[in-house]
Amino acid sequence: MLLMLAVVGLYTITSLNDKYAVSKAKYNGAQLTFLMAAGTAPFLAMLLPWADRTLTFTWQAAVCILLIALSKYLEFDMSAKILETMSAFELKAWVGILLFVSYFTDALMYGFTPDPLKIGFIVLTTAGLAMIAISGRGKVEYKKIVIPLLLYLAARFGYGFVMKWAEPYISSTLTLLFALIVLAAVMLPAAKPWIIPKESPEHMKGLLIVVLCKIPNAFGLMGENAVAAESLTNFSFIPPMILIVIFFVGLFSKSTRPTGLNLAGSVVCIIGILGFQLADLIIA
Repeated sequence: MLLMLAVVGLYTITSLNDKYAVSKAKYNGAQLTFLMAAGTAPFLAMLLPWADRTLTFTWQAAVCILLIALSKYLEFDMSAKILETMSAFELKAWVGILLFVSYFTDALMYGFTPDPLKIGFIVLTTAGLAMIAISGRGKVEYKKIVIPLLLYLAARFGYGFVMKWAEPYISSTLTLLFALIVLAAVMLPAAKPWIIPKESPEHMKGLLIVVLCKIPNAFGLMGENAVAAESLTNFSFIPPMILIVIFFVGLFSKSTRPTGLNLAGSVVCIIGILGFQLADLIIA
C-alpha cells in the first residue's frame, strides 16, 4: 500500500506535466513520445545500482523488451491525442475500467476465488468512473478519440501483463530501460528534438520542465513495475488513485473544480478505491 501511494504521488506530477506538454507546450505525439523515452531512460539508468539487474540472453527477453516499447509508444502517443480534448482527470477515470479485467486476471493467474466484497467495491468504483466520464461528454469529442482511447487502455493493461511474463528472463527495470532506448531511437527522426524549442510556444522553458519531470517519472516507473509484479489489480488501481489526488488538487482551482455529476462520481470513486484496499481488514 505504501509503495502504491508513493507511485501515485510521483505519477500525479507526471500526469499534470503531460497535460502541460500537450496543451501549453503544444508537443505532438511523436515529440511527447521521444521526450518521455529519451528523458526517462538516463534517470532510470542512474537507479540501476539499486535495482534488480536479472538478464538472460533469450528470445523471450527480447520479445518482452519490444512489447514494452510498443506499449509505451501507444501510451505516450495516444495520450497526446487524447489530452488535446480531455483532461488528465477524465483520462484517469477511463483507465479505471481496467479494474475488472485485472482483478479477474489475477484470480485466474493465482487461482484464488474472487471476493464478493472486493467485487462490490470494484463495481462501485466503476460506477463512479462512469459518472465522471459521462459528465465530460459535453466538451469531449469522443468520436475523434475513441480509437486512441481504446489503444491507450490496451497499452496500459498490456504493460502490466508483459512485465509479469518477463520476470523469469529479465528484470522489470532492465526491460523498461532497453524498451525506452529502443523507443527513443525509433522516434528520433519523427520527433526532430533539435527543433522542439523553436516550434513550441513555451520554447526552452517548456522543454526543461517536461524533461525534469522525468525524474519523478523514473522513480514512478520502478515503483509501478514492483506493484505490477505483485498484483495486476493493484497495478490497475494506480490511475484511479491518481484520480483522487488530481481531484483534490482541482478543488483549489475554479477552472478544474469538479461539480455536479463529476463531483458525485469523484466521491463514489474515492469510497470504492479505499473500500477495496481496506476490504481484507473488513473481512478479518
